[in-house]
Amino acid sequence: MNNETCIHGGISPVSLLESLHHSQGGSGRHRCPTCAFEEGFIVGSSGKWKSYDDYSLSIIDPEKCPQGSIAPSIVLKNLGENQGGAGRHKCTNCAFKQGFEVAILENNIDNIQLVLVKAPSVKITKKKRRFSPSKNIDFIEKELKNKHLGLLGELLVLHTEKKYLCDNNRPDLAEKVEHTSVVRGDGAGYDILSFNLKDEEKYIEVKTTRSNISRPFYLTSNEIEYSKLNNDNYFLYRLFDFDTNLNVGKYYKVQGDLYTKLNLEPILYLATPK
Repeated sequence: MNNETCIHGGISPVSLLESLHHSQGGSGRHRCPTCAFEEGFIVGSSGKWKSYDDYSLSIIDPEKCPQGSIAPSIVLKNLGENQGGAGRHKCTNCAFKQGFEVAILENNIDNIQLVLVKAPSVKITKKKRRFSPSKNIDFIEKELKNKHLGLLGELLVLHTEKKYLCDNNRPDLAEKVEHTSVVRGDGAGYDILSFNLKDEEKYIEVKTTRSNISRPFYLTSNEIEYSKLNNDNYFLYRLFDFDTNLNVGKYYKVQGDLYTKLNLEPILYLATPK
């Protein structure tokens, strides 16, 4: 598993720890975000609250971080100290919130309404490039860094794939479905290994947003190249209008070579001197 175990024995996904913002203040200063994640997961698993927002309103001693994540100060103060690992100097408030929301999702995953819709058709008109300062891609960069939201989307698709196979009398295949991005780590070119009813592998890449269907998203070169090499078995699942508080979401599928199926615009290049 692509998880990290802290010196206190707590476990949390490395990708989530790395995505936390740095924090050098508050009751959680220099405390262990891995333990904070587990504490949040334990509270979220209790079944007493339907959402993180509901829980936040019930906290007697709430403490808010610069990103707006709320956690009980008594929990933060009692976390063990930790100055190492992927969570070094990271925000325990956000770690607590993420653990809580993962637990809520897992508790309610059977009740989440995930509606399949037709993929939109977007016509792109080439425009003359303008070299002027702009912040119009900031929202994409923020979404790229939101490992927490991505994990929630992947967990939902993982559950959906297993349920589909079980509902169609293939529990044997459901047991083989793999959360590749967690088990093997990022960089495989897809997030989930699943199967169709003919026992053929499906490579699924999941992209999740709380925004609407028109929101653009990032793809890595690994994902695009893997879709080319596995044209018949590659699927992009785009989740949108995803609200874990209301347990609703929508998604569309794109199958095949993403280079030919999507409008792609190069934004960044990895460069070295010649």
